[in-house]
Amino acid sequence: MKKNIQLYLISGFLGSGKTTFLKQLLEQSNKKVGVIVNEFGSVGIDGKVLQKEDLKMVEINNGSIFCACLKGGFVKALVAFLEKPIDVLFIEASGMADPSGMKNLLEQLTVLLEKNSEITQQFEYKGSICIVDAVRFEDFSEMFQPVTNQVRNSSLIIINKVDEVSETKLKKLYIKLSQLNNKAYVYETSFGQMPIELLDSKVNPNVVLDQKSTNTINNRPKSYTIQMKDMYDVEKMKDFYLELSNDVIRFKGFFKTLEGEIAHADCVGDYIKIDIKSYNININDSFEIVMIGKSGEDYSKRIMQTWNKHFGKKVICFK
Repeated sequence: MKKNIQLYLISGFLGSGKTTFLKQLLEQSNKKVGVIVNEFGSVGIDGKVLQKEDLKMVEINNGSIFCACLKGGFVKALVAFLEKPIDVLFIEASGMADPSGMKNLLEQLTVLLEKNSEITQQFEYKGSICIVDAVRFEDFSEMFQPVTNQVRNSSLIIINKVDEVSETKLKKLYIKLSQLNNKAYVYETSFGQMPIELLDSKVNPNVVLDQKSTNTINNRPKSYTIQMKDMYDVEKMKDFYLELSNDVIRFKGFFKTLEGEIAHADCVGDYIKIDIKSYNININDSFEIVMIGKSGEDYSKRIMQTWNKHFGKKVICFK
């Protein structure tokens, strides 16, 4: 009899707090855990935040794992984890991911595994958890179809950042979420905190839409990656992002400060957060900032002009 590996999908729009949520789950877990991190940009950022010595992790970048452009690589990554000594696998989907095709993907995986008798483990899909940004969900849900489909596909909805909204706004959010999915269990929190016991009691695999994902190559916004080769002023970096925030919905990554410390930028909409703390990163490593535009329009010229305004006329190396 094959051993089951519990499989959880974590969704949520850009900046909702998926990585913070996953990080605190990992800290609570006493099981052997694997993680697949899906980044919409061309380089991985969240994997550096999650990095632990004993954590088995794979990063899949440059799109959504539910888009045809990455689906094959995602299935191969799942199969590879079946050969690792883990009890649980968490999938942190890209903020732009539409998980409506999860059922079809799991069926493809089953067919693939039936042809491989050497694999002694199998996945038990436990269900999807959606992290909702209490501050920005309503605005983003009107702009991007994946935002609403993430909610529709989840059995556990985590309303994050409740400390930043009024009771009136929270009530309106509950009404909106109920209209999208009135079967899911809703949990309020801040900073992504949740008792890990809720995974067993509130997550189930029954909420899975049997439809195609809306993720395609044609409708994806553009992403931009700047290689951060020098040392930068933190306040100027904030101003740089703020000026672009009407066109760029996500801005995250690492850079070195003028003081030689490592800074982690994690910005979305009008929210700006740049932390300077200890990360498991070598100060001599290369650093990148990833930006995601609001549409498929090319913002590279505007980004370069704004960069020159705040940091001087230096050549930006887009990766």
